[in-house]
Formats: sequence, structure tokens, C-alpha cells
Amino acid sequence: MIATSFKDAIIEMMQEIAKAIPDSHKKTPVKAYLTGGGAVHYYSNSRVSDDVDLIIQYTVKIPEDLFVVWLNEEGTLEQVHYDYNYNSTFGLLHEDYEDRAIHMIMIEDKFEIYLLSPEDLIISKLVRFAQNDEEDIQNIINTGKVDKELLRELAKDAINVGVGFQKNFIEINLEQVMEMF
Repeated sequence: MIATSFKDAIIEMMQEIAKAIPDSHKKTPVKAYLTGGGAVHYYSNSRVSDDVDLIIQYTVKIPEDLFVVWLNEEGTLEQVHYDYNYNSTFGLLHEDYEDRAIHMIMIEDKFEIYLLSPEDLIISKLVRFAQNDEEDIQNIINTGKVDKELLRELAKDAINVGVGFQKNFIEINLEQVMEMF
């Protein structure tokens, strides 16, 4: 089956992952948080990604070579793959990101998908801060869904407790983001 949009492709992928989760999780569903380009697309509809990045609460045996074919607006078939290499420790996250995440869908009563809040999604892009990250951040800000002061507060908290990066570089990146408003 071919998904009719990038968003539908992401949901189809989540349905495939749900098949690998034991029914015993219907009592306590596995929670997952969509991040990366897929999450940016949900907010801004501005870009699609060739992979899906998820933060998953439990270890789940993701089907090998998981991908979904979808039809883009020009009528061309594209593929989106699950990113097996994604690890949330590569970026920066506020410790309470789960509290602000937005519920997207529950699949088979055992797999609950959330979208990172716009502020947390921006924070997750502050470490790498490549050109596409800057564009993603600007597109998210342009939606009008970002609370500038909340973003600053959460980012400073995350920077103060985060490890594995040079704090001063991330603070400079944050100030550049503040200028995008």
C-alpha cells in the first residue's frame, strides 16, 4: 500500500512498529516521541525527511529495513525509512519534554505516539545547528506556535544540565534562534 502523504507515511510506519509490540503493553502502552524532520513537517508542512526519528520509551524490536512508500504532491513516489541510528542523546533535550509533548495517536491500545512541543523540537536542534536545522527552526517559529520566553527558559535549563557539548557554542546558537523571532 502506498501512503498518500508524508504524514500518512509516518502513521503507517508507526502502525508497523506497533505490530512488534506485545499485547501485554495494552495495560501500559509504549510511548514514543516524534522528533526530527518528521516532527517539523507536522508543525510547518515545510519539509519532508527521508527518515523518521523517534524517542521510544522501551526497547522495541523494530522490523528490519522498515520503510514506507508515499506519493508526494507532484505525483512522485518517495520512501521514508526508520532511522535506526537516531539516539536522543546526540542532541539536547529538556528533562521534562514528555510533559509538553502533544498526543498524536494511540495504535492498537499499546503504542502511543506524541509530537515534541515546538519549543522542545527547537531545543533538540541547537547542538548540531546545521543549515537545515536553522531552516527548520525558522519554519517552526513562523507557525506562531512557539512561546519565545518559554523556549529561552527551557533551553537554558537544558544547556545547564546537558553534557557532551560545549556550553558556550550552544548558548550562541540559542541567541541566534532568539533573533529569528
